[in-house]
Amino acid sequence: MTEVTGLADRPPGRVGVSEEGDEMATTTKSAGSPIRLRLKAPVRKLVLLLHIMSAGIWIGLDVAMAFAVFTGLTTDDPQLAAALFQALETITVMPLLCAGLVCLITGVLLGWGSRYGIVRYWWVLIKLVLNLILTALVPLSLMSGVQELGAYGRLLAADPTATADLSNIIYPPIVSPTALTIAMVLAVFKPWGRIRKRRSA
Repeated sequence: MTEVTGLADRPPGRVGVSEEGDEMATTTKSAGSPIRLRLKAPVRKLVLLLHIMSAGIWIGLDVAMAFAVFTGLTTDDPQLAAALFQALETITVMPLLCAGLVCLITGVLLGWGSRYGIVRYWWVLIKLVLNLILTALVPLSLMSGVQELGAYGRLLAADPTATADLSNIIYPPIVSPTALTIAMVLAVFKPWGRIRKRRSA
């Protein structure tokens, strides 16, 4: 988004950006304070919109996943369970990964461009950690579980008497919505204040 140029040609307090970058965002630095991204109002609104939309899509996908998992586990209709388990391969991994990454990137941009920063306040840092963990768990853990569940769904469609241990699949639709709810509460109430820096001896 920005391109660093010669600092000598820039006004005091501004880190150099290209002329093209000036139209969208600039980075500023006051004495004794960290570099802060200055997003132009239209750009900031667009980033905020993408952040809210990605978070909403993320929650919606989690709700859909929870419905598919728990309906599939409790229904007496093996064909319905098979269809739901196979559908999870489509509605989970890539959509969740994309929503998580967009939410993460836009959240970092919004934090960097506001007085809250990224690691200045506890609530922002905890939100960032939750986002990183949940996004990383999609390819590292959820993907393999969903693939196994989809394979079982195909087996169940061919043989309604087939069985499998599906106890582990109940955790993602519980953990992820819970963590996202915590993140939303933190964003609204902003508890705990600033992260205090250790004083040098």
